[in-house]
Amino acid sequence: AGGAYVPFDPAYPAQRLTWMLEDARPAVLLAQEHLLSRLPAHDARVLCLDTQWEDIARQPRHAPPPRATADGLAYVIFTSGSTGRPKGAMNAHGPVVNRLRWMQSAYNLGTSDVVLQKTPFSFDVSVWEFFWP
Repeated sequence: AGGAYVPFDPAYPAQRLTWMLEDARPAVLLAQEHLLSRLPAHDARVLCLDTQWEDIARQPRHAPPPRATADGLAYVIFTSGSTGRPKGAMNAHGPVVNRLRWMQSAYNLGTSDVVLQKTPFSFDVSVWEFFWP
């Protein structure tokens, strides 16, 4: 649909979340109602996935036209900030697909296989667990 994702871990300190929101400037935040109090001030539209089902149900059910390109932004992961402020590392669709194809070629997951999603969603390794296969 043309969007990219930026994971915001609600367990992060408020100062880190503030910096990440200011830097990424997301148009929309997907959240849960009980986590809203952890968010610093922002301009994003918030959609609570656990309480706004009526709003979600009113959205079109058809898939939007594909707009993703190999060099288009897929996601942004922020570094730990150990050398100063956290930096948003922008990742394009092409390299993600390349890695997933390599993983499938190397490990050949089948339809009866399962993958444990064990990595925190705010760490880049989680991408392979989310999308493979």
